Amino acid sequence: MRFATLCLAVMLAVAVLGLTSTLRAAAPEWTVDRDASRVGFVAQQSGDPVPGEFRNFDAEIRFDPDQLAESRVDVRIKIASVDAGGGERNQTITSPSLFHAGKYPNARFTAESFREGTNGDYIAQGELTMRGTTHPVDLPFDLAITRSDGTLRAVAEGAVTVKRLRWGIGQGQWESTNMVPNAVRIEIRIVATRPAD
Repeated sequence: MRFATLCLAVMLAVAVLGLTSTLRAAAPEWTVDRDASRVGFVAQQSGDPVPGEFRNFDAEIRFDPDQLAESRVDVRIKIASVDAGGGERNQTITSPSLFHAGKYPNARFTAESFREGTNGDYIAQGELTMRGTTHPVDLPFDLAITRSDGTLRAVAEGAVTVKRLRWGIGQGQWESTNMVPNAVRIEIRIVATRPAD
């Protein structure tokens, strides 16, 4: 009888711990101000910088500096919305030789792990999917949160350099790094708000 009672107590304890873990408060959700936000990049072509941005993207953000374990980010980017300063250049970027937007219309960055950096910043440890290929990417970012009239406003700014060929962005003549180097800098500026607690 004592053994049965002990087993029952252990099972109840496990159930309670599991329920507590499930009911952990999620980090608060933020509403992104897309007009004030930007997802951009800087590539090089023949030694000259080629800046651009993706004008259409959606972001689901749950983040709290005091709840990093419960924070989540999911950003989906429409490749066809690229603006790199000219119609011909935009068509090249979305073509099968580079992003192949017809087959892979979206890029995506998701992160479910965050840590504090060494300079007062944060690092989103996530996965970046482009052209149907996914690789881990650590995105460092600075964060400023201000409060006004019962509303919190957050501005997150960060950048990371990736190797485009790792995602297959560069087929045929674009696989060569002579004219367009492998390294591309991704830049983000996300502005979001939520009601203050």
